[in-house]
Amino acid sequence: MPRPFVVAVAALLGLTVAGAASAHVAVTPPFLAAESTETVDLSVPNERNESMTGFSLTVPSGFEIVHAHPAEGWAATSDSTTATWTGGSLAPREVAAFGLHLTTPATPGVVEFLARQRYDDGAVVRWPVSFTVTPADESPSQNLALAAVVGVIGVLVVIAVVTLAWRRRSARRSSE
Repeated sequence: MPRPFVVAVAALLGLTVAGAASAHVAVTPPFLAAESTETVDLSVPNERNESMTGFSLTVPSGFEIVHAHPAEGWAATSDSTTATWTGGSLAPREVAAFGLHLTTPATPGVVEFLARQRYDDGAVVRWPVSFTVTPADESPSQNLALAAVVGVIGVLVVIAVVTLAWRRRSARRSSE
């Protein structure tokens, strides 16, 4: 296998892992069909050394927050564009789960929500949160089996390439 190919696959794998590691606030599911109303869950880590005392999420034009779900120890309020959780405390290096009922716009595409984490030292940290609106008739939830198969094949290909590169390197070292 040509060395540039192995390097390219390794770089792609590194970028994939780095992207996942840098995701601060995660939305599940990360996509919804256009013109749908669904519940999404937010996984919010406290990455600072101070306690988090508030969290809010603002959605762009075309979205509507129908309802913010209360979380254990947190009071939830919302208007059509911003959901806010207050009254709780999240210790450093802990993760909180928040949920909201959301209506998506008719136009598909990738958008960014704005997350704000408030801390007991007065700091406010802002994070962009990527979210995808899919065409209604092509919702990824309708193709999960195919996506799972493609994902497994991709993982197997990466494992095979890494294994071959490792064996080749080991064979070179033993022949020297």
